[in-house]
Amino acid sequence: MAPDDSVERALTQTRILDVFLDGTRAAGRLWVAFSGGVDSTVLLHALRTVPRAVAIHIDHGLDSSAPDWVRHCAAAAREFGVEFESRSVRVDSRGNHEQAARAARYAVFGELLAPGDLLALGHHADDQAETRVWQLLTGREPGGMPTERRLGAGWLVRPLMGVRREQILDYARRHGLRWIEDPANADLGFDRNAIRHGILRRLEERHPGALMRLSAPRRAAVECLRPLLVDEASDRGVEAWLLAAGLPTPSRTVAEIRRQSLAAEDRNPRVRVAPGTWAYRHGDAWHIVADGAESVPNPDTVVAGVDTAMPAGMLRWQPAKSGLAVGRSLSIRRRGGGERIRPVGRGCTKTVKALFQESHVPPWQRADWPLLYDGEQLMAVPGLALATAAVVANGCEPRWSPRRTTH
Repeated sequence: MAPDDSVERALTQTRILDVFLDGTRAAGRLWVAFSGGVDSTVLLHALRTVPRAVAIHIDHGLDSSAPDWVRHCAAAAREFGVEFESRSVRVDSRGNHEQAARAARYAVFGELLAPGDLLALGHHADDQAETRVWQLLTGREPGGMPTERRLGAGWLVRPLMGVRREQILDYARRHGLRWIEDPANADLGFDRNAIRHGILRRLEERHPGALMRLSAPRRAAVECLRPLLVDEASDRGVEAWLLAAGLPTPSRTVAEIRRQSLAAEDRNPRVRVAPGTWAYRHGDAWHIVADGAESVPNPDTVVAGVDTAMPAGMLRWQPAKSGLAVGRSLSIRRRGGGERIRPVGRGCTKTVKALFQESHVPPWQRADWPLLYDGEQLMAVPGLALATAAVVANGCEPRWSPRRTTH
């Protein structure tokens, strides 16, 4: 039987991690949260060859063995050839230790992340199922943990959310990894441990496959979601639409979407519906939109005729009777506002904004649409316009394919 490659495959399928796995385009650091447990050990090992990867360990000081864990993590990072950093935090001994420890370490993570940085965490499918059951039992909306969201000045990503714990253990054993078993994980006095070792196990025994259904990424539900027509944006209609996407439905959010449905047709209002997720109105319908990748930089230059992957999409080239010269080096910029170009076949200059409007480009795609320059001269708006002064015979035309962030 071939070895299970679920961990490796999950990393290559994580959109926001692409720029770091490429190894040449990432300007920031890839922080890997490293507790020393099997999940974070597997994640760090799988990402050990990524340039600028750093293992970050948080010492909560809640166990007498904490200094030993720090030494273990430092040694493991050294063995993997990864830079290591450790931070100590104080956790209030009163109240819920789990929640207090989580708040303390995320505060550290938020302070660490600079623009362009990414924090990878080892949460997996079993953790997601556990979280949703816990949310349901405690009266919360069972949206689960987001696969990716903003944190501090950078981004947080959970690339193993589609991977089962048993697959992580298989990876660890195949690679001969050593990890720490935190005795607190067996304490059934903690809600999540009781769910993990009791409720989920019994659910899976009675309903095989229940865990994977519970852990299905929220985005999977959103991808099947149709846009919400403005005419259907009643309180009940908005609530049903958000729930179908696995999103929370606070009354203020529902009321704001309903209110913005009455805005003029030329407006493009947006309403925040969850961390990193928005409802955008475009035309006569609302769409769920995930944040773009603007905190992850594009490459500085491209070569005409050479397809280039970017955080927000793919720049492709196709032969053209009149186009840009193949092999020409061009710089890439994001839209800042006020850009103008004299397109081929037109007798006057056009603003990039007007080109977007004419082509009905949704507003959430415009900020990440790459503009191609030679010096200070705008040469092309891929798929929309080529500068008259830039075209040559038997050249090539750029085409822009945005990553799917809306549903």
